[in-house]
Amino acid sequence: MRPDITKEEISQLNDDVNLLKQNGFLDDEVYDALRILELRRQTGKMEFIKRALFEKKTDKA
Repeated sequence: MRPDITKEEISQLNDDVNLLKQNGFLDDEVYDALRILELRRQTGKMEFIKRALFEKKTDKA
């Protein structure tokens, strides 16, 4: 079961949508851009975790 959506998440989503629209994105493009941005954020988190694990492994060696 997923956690509930928070007011902060909704506010951030609205900010993201408004920023994209201000920069000329159309409705369909906003949806696609948000998907791509989320993938980039997830990739960034995974890279951070990988680096942290690698550094921890290196420190033990």
